[in-house]
Amino acid sequence: LILAVLGVNLLTSTTGLISLGHGVFVGIGAFSMANLLDENIPVIVALVLATAVAGFAGMIVSLPALRVRGPYLALITLGLSVVFPPIGRRLGKITGSALGRSVEVDGFDPPDFLRLDERPHIWNYVVCLTVVAAWFLLTRNLLNSRIGRAIRATKDHEHAAAAFGINISMAKTGTFGISAAMAGTAGALQAIIDPYLNTNDYDWTLSLKLYTSAVIGGLGSLLGAVVGAVIYVGLPWLNEVLGLLDSPSLAFGLGLLVVIMVAPNGVVG
Repeated sequence: LILAVLGVNLLTSTTGLISLGHGVFVGIGAFSMANLLDENIPVIVALVLATAVAGFAGMIVSLPALRVRGPYLALITLGLSVVFPPIGRRLGKITGSALGRSVEVDGFDPPDFLRLDERPHIWNYVVCLTVVAAWFLLTRNLLNSRIGRAIRATKDHEHAAAAFGINISMAKTGTFGISAAMAGTAGALQAIIDPYLNTNDYDWTLSLKLYTSAVIGGLGSLLGAVVGAVIYVGLPWLNEVLGLLDSPSLAFGLGLLVVIMVAPNGVVG
């Protein structure tokens, strides 16, 4: 979840583009991972390939961003997240149709010296944490590089950035692809941990929650992605523990309103 939120955070904070469809790229990464594992491809290689597939899909979806402005890209990505589940249900061999599909992972056992054979969930957590840390390092280096400054310049003033020789189209498309790749990695990791996938898990509500989590955490901050993901999970969990409301979605929505009123720049901001 942190990776998926980080992808939204990176896209919006650096280019100003709003995506309400990043849940789709999580689903693409998950189903790509499942199908690659079925072909007996090693887990690490499958993870990289699934990430690349999601990133390529993101670049394709971002092409309209070169021709539209304002809320239109947000509407395009929202429409994509709405049609993804029904389209996915028609791709039976890939997604398992309406019943979903199981995922079989081989060669992902913890090393013997760790003695985690009876506690594989700890090994799963360590692997996920390592992948997240790697993406955070890559993102930080990107933002602090010449390319990162060029990308941020396109948000501040496109015409001025173009006058200084920055390829606006490449900056937007590339950033969208990178952010989608992060979401794809999140889906691929989910496919490793969760033995069952269903297209209904990647509907428009997931995409909206990912975007709102990025806003709640604080756009423009890597730490904001962590805070946003914690709130994404923590609000419904806290509501369940306290027994305040009968709906996790209602708890998340009310929590969102409270945070926006108290901290309009996000928790980190």
